Amino acid sequence: ITAREAIPDQKKLSRLLLQLNRAQAAPSYVFLLFIFSRKEVMGLDESFFEKTVLLLISFFVRRNTTDTPATRDLTPLFMALVEQVVSLKGDDVYNTLLNELLKVSADNESFKKHLSGNIYEDNKAVCRFVLCAIEENQMTRESERDLWQMKGAQFIWTIEHIFPQGKNIPQSWVDMMTKGDVALANQYRESHVHKLGNLTISGYNSKLGTKGFIDKRDRLDDKKRPVGYNNGLYLNERLAKANDWSVEAIDKRTEELVDLVLELFALPETA
Repeated sequence: ITAREAIPDQKKLSRLLLQLNRAQAAPSYVFLLFIFSRKEVMGLDESFFEKTVLLLISFFVRRNTTDTPATRDLTPLFMALVEQVVSLKGDDVYNTLLNELLKVSADNESFKKHLSGNIYEDNKAVCRFVLCAIEENQMTRESERDLWQMKGAQFIWTIEHIFPQGKNIPQSWVDMMTKGDVALANQYRESHVHKLGNLTISGYNSKLGTKGFIDKRDRLDDKKRPVGYNNGLYLNERLAKANDWSVEAIDKRTEELVDLVLELFALPETA
């Protein structure tokens, strides 16, 4: 359940449990432990667990983005669910879980509002998870990369702010964003720098930093390989073709990415 080891011959379920772990869904483990331990009695097969874990991932991405329901209510919620399903079988178990989660989950309007705000500032872990999820959803066998690979205690792939987040905004960015208006550039930094549309993921964040947009776009490593926005990631496709950056571009990209997240982590309306 905690994805420390893959389940033999169940690659998809193993991958989903790993995603659930990354989605900070530990409060649901008591419920999963119960239904895994009684899968034969309850008549639960591999496909049941796959759709159940998918549901839990969506629920926790929405919960951790909106803080709804409150953290203190999560463990009691899943303990109560154990009691509710103890005598059920098959789809009745899933339907009960879905109906109870729908009662307490944030609605689409609230989810969208939080996704559209300063998501990096509000919850960096959720921000990184949804960015990685967007990218992973576009991967093929040929383009697959491990965005969760670590070097020591740090992720190799980290969140990159396109418009830099530091208080000392480089002059090149002031000129690009506001035609030289330092006060307005600082306003935009406060209002837009942590929005989803101003964020991407990079394995070379420290080398991009506060460089100008074109430098970030065209950055090469020591072997002349692209490590900027031309690195082949889906998240960077439009950035690689752009010649400048603006608050309008941030707003547009935020809207596009939010729509993708809403689709990836949609909840069924009814059981």
